[in-house]
Amino acid sequence: MIPPTPISRRTLIKNLAACSVPLAIGNFSRGAQAENPPKDKGSQRVEVKPHLGRTSIFVDDQPISGMSYYGHGNQRIYNEIADTGVPIFFISVGPEWIGPQKYDLSSFEERVKRLGEKVKDIWLIPRLNTIATPHWWADAHPDEITRYAEAPDRPPEIFPDYRNPRQGSMASKKWIADVGDMIRALVDSIESGPYASRVLGYMLNTGGSEEWVYWGAQLGMIPDYSPPAMRYFKDWLGKKYPHADWIEKVELPLEPARRRGEPSLLRDPIKDRVSIEFELCLSDIVADCLLAWCAVVKDATGGKRLAGAFSSYLMWQTGLVNSATTNGHLGLRRLLESPAIDFITGITSYDNRGPGGPGSFILPVESIQRAGKYFFNESDIRTHLLKDHSNVRWTANGLICLHPLQDEAESIDVLRREFCHHLIHGAGWWNFDMTGGWFDSPAILSEFKKHAKISRDALHWDMTSVAEVACFVSGVAPAYQPLKRMHDVNNHPALLDLQCDRATRELYRSGLPMDWWMTEDLVRKTMDEYKVLFFYNATWVSPAQRLRIKELQQGGRVMIFVGYPGVATDAGIDVRAASELVGMKFQLDEHRVSGELTPKTYDDPAFREVKTKWVLGSGAVIGPRLIPDDPQATVLAYWPDGRPGAAVKRGKDYTAYYFPVSPNQPDLFRTICQNAGCFAYSGNNDILFMNRSLLALHVVDCIQPIRLPKPRNVTNLFTGEVIGKNISQFMPRGSGATHLYRLD
Repeated sequence: MIPPTPISRRTLIKNLAACSVPLAIGNFSRGAQAENPPKDKGSQRVEVKPHLGRTSIFVDDQPISGMSYYGHGNQRIYNEIADTGVPIFFISVGPEWIGPQKYDLSSFEERVKRLGEKVKDIWLIPRLNTIATPHWWADAHPDEITRYAEAPDRPPEIFPDYRNPRQGSMASKKWIADVGDMIRALVDSIESGPYASRVLGYMLNTGGSEEWVYWGAQLGMIPDYSPPAMRYFKDWLGKKYPHADWIEKVELPLEPARRRGEPSLLRDPIKDRVSIEFELCLSDIVADCLLAWCAVVKDATGGKRLAGAFSSYLMWQTGLVNSATTNGHLGLRRLLESPAIDFITGITSYDNRGPGGPGSFILPVESIQRAGKYFFNESDIRTHLLKDHSNVRWTANGLICLHPLQDEAESIDVLRREFCHHLIHGAGWWNFDMTGGWFDSPAILSEFKKHAKISRDALHWDMTSVAEVACFVSGVAPAYQPLKRMHDVNNHPALLDLQCDRATRELYRSGLPMDWWMTEDLVRKTMDEYKVLFFYNATWVSPAQRLRIKELQQGGRVMIFVGYPGVATDAGIDVRAASELVGMKFQLDEHRVSGELTPKTYDDPAFREVKTKWVLGSGAVIGPRLIPDDPQATVLAYWPDGRPGAAVKRGKDYTAYYFPVSPNQPDLFRTICQNAGCFAYSGNNDILFMNRSLLALHVVDCIQPIRLPKPRNVTNLFTGEVIGKNISQFMPRGSGATHLYRLD
């Protein structure tokens, strides 16, 4: 246990680096005195606290807007953005690590100077951009370097900005401690400098793309086979299985073991036990490293500043195929349980960000906020002003959809969608000008002024969710499927369509607000308020989660299960466990079949609004298969070999739907939810976001009215037009494809 009294900073860092359970981090006192406390000119206390249905950043007990900017523009661009009223600037800090205990920390102040006198009205978040391993450190500590399957310590230098392909293992206590010294030196420098009174907190970035993707994973490498990872794994297993004598003989599972069972989409929980455990352990390695560095920030600032990072993209590369495991991105629950971290950051989905897309989040925002954390998001939308296409990564199939928008009107429509989406969900976000000049347009700057004013006004509005649909993702289930790298999936669109953001893209057109949670949050009493529960990847659920799901199968509630719900247990693959969880009998068929399922008829009530031929799935080959085999169930769609695929079983108090792949069709999803008693605000298949005070639409064509469950006063916040008073439906009015309405 870490004592509450001051100790040497080196000892503190080493103690934190040695921790591998949440309680160790949790015992760190947020109010502990720093060894060298900051000067009082930076005495503001910054916290994340609940606020009007969400969470917000508070400075000395006053909430502030989360609208932010981050970019590499010149002084003119910085000042033009500041003039729009954007309250927060992320400032790149790339400390030069010259040698042991030797750093060049000047870059922060040099960049802040671009703001001139305007800095007095701007809050700052120093962003430590890629905390990477210097050559001298790698040379001095060869046994602390990340190692990979097939290549001991040298991934290809695909991205020159990484500079050194030999990166310190995130399991290395030496690496964690030495970086902790560097972070403390940087924080001490900023907190004793001229801008301390404007600092909100610190963002700590490392790994692939600065996003805590385990080193090498983005380059197709499979980590981590270093001695520190081996030691961590044995220690991790010892805590989970305290009396197991087999742990001393365990070895890290090599690539063939981690791929065993392919091309099946399921691992055997008995045969693949070590591989499953190592995938979960790898994410805990990442989480512990991040939390140790966040704890350094807390200690160095006396708990008065925020700490956060990119992490845990559970709604991006997860589904029937997963690369989140090799990325080390399954550790979100560890972060949510720790007081050392205040904000967790994602990105706008690469696959859904184009015009007409939902720009979906890739983390379960509701879980983050309910845990008392703040959700920040990076919105790196390529506007029409991006001229140099060499900076754009894309593939022939449009995989990550990063191409520039076509003109100013389209850019404003998409930037409005980003603004509305974040505002309504109580999320902070920064508009990222990656190369400088992406927002250098009078029309875009004028638009940002509107956003800044609305976001300030919204600090006084009730942002509580009105969703009647709860969607769940798991931070454990991906480990129960064979290893897949990004490189195994990225050139196969049919496989990509099995991953969460693409597999749920059309649900945002259903006209129903949705909340996204982790399965661990099922225990919360608030789940009783939802009418529909959508389980995206519940391949493995804990005994407590199974009991809670069974408790919720009453009161007319509908549950939608996708993939392999509950089939993986600690005793092995168990089709009876899946049948019991869903409330529908299944068989397990080992054959692999093309995932294109079709109905024989459209007579079932679930198809009431489906107007054209519907095909479930993208054609990816899937196996094994859960085959509905329940005489009380109605088959909705069939596999190409004629076997039952999707089905519904309706009871007096509970209805179960099963789909082998996500039912990514708005009319179908809307009808299922309406049949459960949910209110649909729109039937027009527009993108819709909603809370108690706001309603936003993207890709508006004004064919059908928006309906409200009770009369409200409605105002278009972009135009100021009062649409109507005490009305329960209205036709969208206003220019552009994105509208935002105030409901009061």
